[in-house]
Amino acid sequence: MSGNRNVGAFLLGTTALISANAALAQTTEAEDGETIIVVTGSQIQGAKINDVLPVTVLDEVAIEATGAASGEELFAAIPQVGTTAFNEQNTTGGVNGARGDIASINLRDLGTGNTLLLINGRRMNLHPGFQTELLVPVVSPDTNEIPPGSVKRLEILRDGASAVYGADAVAGVVNTILKGNMTGGFIEADWRASDGTSLYSTSISGGYGFDFADGRGNLTVYGSYFHENGAPVTIRDYAAFDDRRDLLIGTPFEGDASFNNRSTSSPFGQFDIQAPSSRTPIGDDDFYLQPSTFPGCRLEFGNGICARNGTTPTTDVRYNTNFGVDLFSRKNRYNAAALFNYDLSDSIEFYLEGSYYRSESRRANEASALLSAVPVGIARTAYWNPFGPIGSPNRLPGTTIAAGGADIIMERMRFVDVGTRDVSVNKDSYRLVAGLKGNFGEWDFDTGFVYSQANSIDLTRGRISLTLLQQSLNRTTPDAYNPFNGGCLENQGTGPNNGDCTPNPQAVIDAISIDVFRKGETTLALADFKVSRDDLFTLPGGDVGIATGVEFRRETFKDDRDPRLDGTITFTDSVTGDFNGSDVVGSSPSPDTSGRRDVFSAFAEAFIPLVSEDMDIPLIHELNVQVAGRMEHFKDIDETTIVPRAAASWTPVPGVIFRGAWSKGFRAPNLVQVNDAGTTRSNTRDDFVTCQAQVEKNIIANLGACSGTGTVSFRSGTNTLQPEKTQSINLGAVLEPEFIPGLTLTADYWRVKQRGIVGVFGDDNAIALDLLRRQNGSTNPNVQRNAPDADALALFAGTSLAAAGSIIQVLDPYLNLDSRVSKGWDFGMFYNVPEFGIGDIRLRLNAARLKSFVQSAGPDGQELLDAIAAGTLPTDVGVGGLGELLEIEGRPKWRLSGSISWGSGPVDVTVFGKYVGAVWDTSVTRDVLIVSDDPNANFFRVNDQFTMNASISYTVDNNTALSGTRLKFGINNLFNEDPPLADESYGYFSELHSSRGRQFIVELRKKF
Repeated sequence: MSGNRNVGAFLLGTTALISANAALAQTTEAEDGETIIVVTGSQIQGAKINDVLPVTVLDEVAIEATGAASGEELFAAIPQVGTTAFNEQNTTGGVNGARGDIASINLRDLGTGNTLLLINGRRMNLHPGFQTELLVPVVSPDTNEIPPGSVKRLEILRDGASAVYGADAVAGVVNTILKGNMTGGFIEADWRASDGTSLYSTSISGGYGFDFADGRGNLTVYGSYFHENGAPVTIRDYAAFDDRRDLLIGTPFEGDASFNNRSTSSPFGQFDIQAPSSRTPIGDDDFYLQPSTFPGCRLEFGNGICARNGTTPTTDVRYNTNFGVDLFSRKNRYNAAALFNYDLSDSIEFYLEGSYYRSESRRANEASALLSAVPVGIARTAYWNPFGPIGSPNRLPGTTIAAGGADIIMERMRFVDVGTRDVSVNKDSYRLVAGLKGNFGEWDFDTGFVYSQANSIDLTRGRISLTLLQQSLNRTTPDAYNPFNGGCLENQGTGPNNGDCTPNPQAVIDAISIDVFRKGETTLALADFKVSRDDLFTLPGGDVGIATGVEFRRETFKDDRDPRLDGTITFTDSVTGDFNGSDVVGSSPSPDTSGRRDVFSAFAEAFIPLVSEDMDIPLIHELNVQVAGRMEHFKDIDETTIVPRAAASWTPVPGVIFRGAWSKGFRAPNLVQVNDAGTTRSNTRDDFVTCQAQVEKNIIANLGACSGTGTVSFRSGTNTLQPEKTQSINLGAVLEPEFIPGLTLTADYWRVKQRGIVGVFGDDNAIALDLLRRQNGSTNPNVQRNAPDADALALFAGTSLAAAGSIIQVLDPYLNLDSRVSKGWDFGMFYNVPEFGIGDIRLRLNAARLKSFVQSAGPDGQELLDAIAAGTLPTDVGVGGLGELLEIEGRPKWRLSGSISWGSGPVDVTVFGKYVGAVWDTSVTRDVLIVSDDPNANFFRVNDQFTMNASISYTVDNNTALSGTRLKFGINNLFNEDPPLADESYGYFSELHSSRGRQFIVELRKKF
């Protein structure tokens, strides 16, 4: 390997991703000898501000060593990157979430949307969809738009940079530098297969660049295609079945019911007879169906099924929602880009960038089921009603239902015979950049225009219309939909947990089936002008640099829902008269949303070298300071924010650097949070007020035994939301000992305080607050209730509470609520072993240690916490998402990665390791609690994980046509480690881990 390559690797960092010189701006030498100026963190072109802030830099060698096939995998290799909320396993629910082949970035775990992503120094457009974190919609660029093969280098500023780059740079900045100014070309083919499964992927990429006009211009074009075939959940034991108790045998959680996630909604439906309980042998107006071989049968329905009394189906009849679904989608990705630059004169260059990205994904998701808050009425005259009028074709014998029959309310049902939901998500993204840069005398300038647009279409086949379903249910002819025929029996092979062995005729299914779409669009238009000078004037310590600039950007967001979701086509139950704003089974109503934001900003930055080595001051070899400030005005929320930053580096002796930075930052509420006109969500929640009355009447033992009911939550946005405010501190040291040449060690402490975090109080918290205030004679007005009926008046009589009716809905608007303080450490080690005759050896290590992550309550939340602490509210009332959240639901203490590389002649060998620490899964609690000082000790511990990749390559270097050809063989996840078990949809935290298992990789590349 060439010496230049080693120098580039040494200074640019690696897979292990340390900041080679821990610099805010770095200069190094590329393979072709070109000087590269790394400027992430500063807008001053050419300023010698090395060592002020930590920047992690990955060049092409480092990127390749990660073994990443996508932007998601590439960024997951960086220890400072937290959980990935947007991923294809975590976004497989209903149409209300962002889905498909997408990924996000979340530096420091400070929240998706707090990291600014740039391409060639200018911001990326947002993905046209949103996901929820802590019940709040969050937005992010799609990192899968960045194929690793198109990246020349990545620069990650691991510190708040709102003062330099603007809003959403709270956690840091990631700048992707695309391959440009190429002379020559390459073509590369890649094949990957997951060991022991049907999952595989193929890709091909290539590019070519050339100079023209006597070297005054260059055009570089490249493109890529990626295909993955997809795979069902059955390729992984932990993903295939919702009941994972068999995986816990021999552990303290053996037999824990929390790991049995089979659904109470199954083809064996649950119903409520609109007649007195005494009129059927069931002895209850509530019943559910089950195989006749199960205990507890009260009434035979025939064909091997019976009715059992009650509202909660027995465990054995519950349904495996992962039956027939996909773990990985079938996907295609297409990328194309062109970069053009031309010197108009000796001092002005015109540049142009254009790119196009398309992704296509398709997968099978779980079959549709009724929402608990939206049951469906079955008329007494319906053909299949077993309690219809005397003489009706399917009235069951042995009942004393009135001669005219009884209506039935279908409260739970999974429509397995309709099939899994077939979801396809296609996305197109365009980006165009045009600008001029150069100099006017001693001043450098850069001005440009960006326009980017992304469009997505989410289409689900196999959904069900509530209106069409009820019409079919209530037909009086045999072509009505039959919900009383159950699913599969145990002697039919798959058992009651999987499939439906008594499906309705296809013609009946077709009559209720619909396609449901969601269309999204985001745009970004940006214009900026920046000037800088690295030698405005000279101090004894060196040249003072300055930069200033202005920027205008316009962002738009459109979310167009299917008419059956947005309130155009609604559902009114013909039996009960109940209204629902959505006509889609299993989906809450969601209005169309759109918004526009105009942002005006200006910044100024200065670099001041106070002391240089030439001044010969004891213990101050160098002392440099950077100061910056930024103003931004957000027109839609009419807010203006001004934030400062100050940073310094001190070199007491050569090879030892201390650095620090203080900054304020801000993040404006996103367009969804501001413009959401009102979204309803149906959830199962405990009505603590009603349950407290039941406790006082000795109906239930405590609030922990409260039985949840369907509750409608109404969430809405507002333009009165304020920007979230942040304050960041970063303190670090860099050691480059002269007696160990080639070694760099770094350590950085960081602390971020966030105030006014946008969130929702939560409908469960709101109901608990309603109980607390009712104990004091008032109410929580956000919990809207019906007037108490006769049953409620009887229940509350003689209790400490005034009578309360059932909950209509809970108002849960987006608010500036809590505050958060996060702390941690970064450690880096890079060692370029001096040559001693056996080849080039490089060692790298990057570690991130999260020290604490404390979220403090707002006023309403604190009111609840104080009441629980005082004993006014029982401990059965919990307030989630507050306190120390370290290691809670995906915030491990330690994340690290490292690599060892060896090269000699045409052969290169790399071993890469990645470690993710353990976390607590708070959705699982020990059946038998233990006493411990650790407040999390009774939760389920999700184990840590260490995985290794290895690769070996051979490059032909001769005078034949094969010269420049490289063959590479690699193995990702060398020891085939499964992701640690967790109580999640597929049995693991997809935000932290991968289920691809061991992957074999063969790659062929030719440079020309």
